[in-house]
Amino acid sequence: MITMFWPYMPVNKVTTALSAVLKTRWIGQGPKVDAVEKKFERIFRSPYAVSVNSGTSALHLGLILAGVDRGDEVITTPMTCSATNVPILHCRAKAVFCDIQEDTLNIDPESIRKKITGKTKAIMVVHWAGYPCDMEEILSIAREHKLKVIEDAAHALGATYHGQAIGRISDYTCFSFQAIKQITCGDGGMLIVADKKDYARAKLLRWYGIDRTFRGNIYWKYQITEIGYKYHMNDITAAILSVQLDEFIRVLARRREIVTRYRDNLADTPGFTLLRRENDRESGDWLFTILVEKRENFMEKLKDNGIESHMVHVRNDMYPIFEGKRLDLPAMDKVEPKYVSIPLHNNLSDADVDKVIKVIKSGW
Repeated sequence: MITMFWPYMPVNKVTTALSAVLKTRWIGQGPKVDAVEKKFERIFRSPYAVSVNSGTSALHLGLILAGVDRGDEVITTPMTCSATNVPILHCRAKAVFCDIQEDTLNIDPESIRKKITGKTKAIMVVHWAGYPCDMEEILSIAREHKLKVIEDAAHALGATYHGQAIGRISDYTCFSFQAIKQITCGDGGMLIVADKKDYARAKLLRWYGIDRTFRGNIYWKYQITEIGYKYHMNDITAAILSVQLDEFIRVLARRREIVTRYRDNLADTPGFTLLRRENDRESGDWLFTILVEKRENFMEKLKDNGIESHMVHVRNDMYPIFEGKRLDLPAMDKVEPKYVSIPLHNNLSDADVDKVIKVIKSGW
């Protein structure tokens, strides 16, 4: 079976790194956590990096730092994992769903503008499949209305926009190292913040609100002024992540080779539409999503030939927790029966990729 996902794990290097950690007294949050945050900042030239135990935790902290609270509204996209939008509900706020661009599946800036009200506090964007949203337009809208921007970059590690790495653009950017992302440490996340005060606050909030750097009377250390969470990373996952960061350039290069092979060979396939790519940005290439006619037939044809395919996520506005499907998202409605992703991971051989291409080009 040619699978949709296959976790990338350089086993020998990771085993060596883990062995070293397990021989120390630090397996919880310790020096490896601090080191991997600095490493991430260096590699991606990011501002302040705060490691956490999942991308979802990063999103929740980002919303809190943005001041989202009971009764507020957060403009967001329905085209994402529920992990993007559930943290909005945890803040007791309302997710206001925008329409998407049918040729990228990213949030549509024009729809954002139409959805802003006096209750809007922040804009949440998702770089679908790793391809950056129209950040210039989105940031302009945010400045005009004095709103914070939170990027869910779970798909977009290594992506760039106008020459800037994703993670250097907005108030808050959230990455995921969950099992099937480009690189993984089993599970984990990184919150990138632009402001030094937000950085200090994020480090408090990820550890119950306790100041772990305080030196002095223990009672002063526990002068907790804001409710925090158990969102920190530990040295075991940090050690894995550090190894993975060393591998990332090679990992991303191979994924881009596969994407180029798909795009070059499938561009003119009947009943098959590639998503748009512009020269002013580079994708993180987590997914390879296309639009197909007769999606069920397409997926069945691939399955019969030993190839997995998947929608990966479904529109979030249909979930009962978000009060049901919206009727004002025409582009989302148009692509809903068409979008599907095909295998993209570092375990694919050239022969695997060629087989996927051959099966698709034979029709369905």
